[in-house]
Amino acid sequence: METTVTDQQLRGLEKLRAGADLSLRAELTLIALAEAKHWPVASEQEVIRIPHATWSNALTQLDASAFVDVLIPITTVKDRATAARRIREAKDAIRDGRYEHAVALARAALDPVREACNTKKLHDQAVQRKAGERNQEERWAMLTQSAYTLFSGAPHDDAGTTENFTWTRADAVAAVATAAGLLARLEELP
Repeated sequence: METTVTDQQLRGLEKLRAGADLSLRAELTLIALAEAKHWPVASEQEVIRIPHATWSNALTQLDASAFVDVLIPITTVKDRATAARRIREAKDAIRDGRYEHAVALARAALDPVREACNTKKLHDQAVQRKAGERNQEERWAMLTQSAYTLFSGAPHDDAGTTENFTWTRADAVAAVATAAGLLARLEELP
C-alpha cells in the first residue's frame, strides 16, 4: 500500500506530531471483485504508529528535514545527572505543550555547565574585549551565559520585562537543544 504526501501535508504532520511518535489511521475497505453480491466485503480501521526516531530518520533521508540527536551521558557527577534528567523532562514538557516549563528546565540544566566551565568569570572577561579578540573558551562562555540569561525569562516574571515573555514550541525546542548540546560538551571534562 502506498500514498503520496505533499510538502504542505508533511509540514502539517510535523506540526501536529510535535516531536512525538507519528500515529496514522488507515481506513481500509476490502472488496471481493469475484463476488459482487458481497460488496463491500469488509471495512476496518488500523492505527499505524511510527516511532519518533524512525520517522525522523526517514525525513532526513528524503531531505525533508534534519534531525539531531544529542546524547548526554549520565555520569556519577550528581549535578550533571540531574541536568540530564531535566533535559528529559523538558522534552516531555514540549510534547505536552508546556513550553515555558521546558525553557525553565533548559535553564536549570545549564547550571552544571556554568559551574564546570567557569562561564560567569570567562564571560565577564570576554565582554571587555572585542568579539574578534575572544578565545574559544570565552566564546563558549558568551554562548552559555547568553542562553542562560535568555532562558531565565521563563521561571521569572520581572515587571516590565520577563513578565511579558511568551514561549512557543520552536523557542522551547531551541532552548532544550542548546542546553543539551552545552551539557554534552561536559563529557570531556572530569
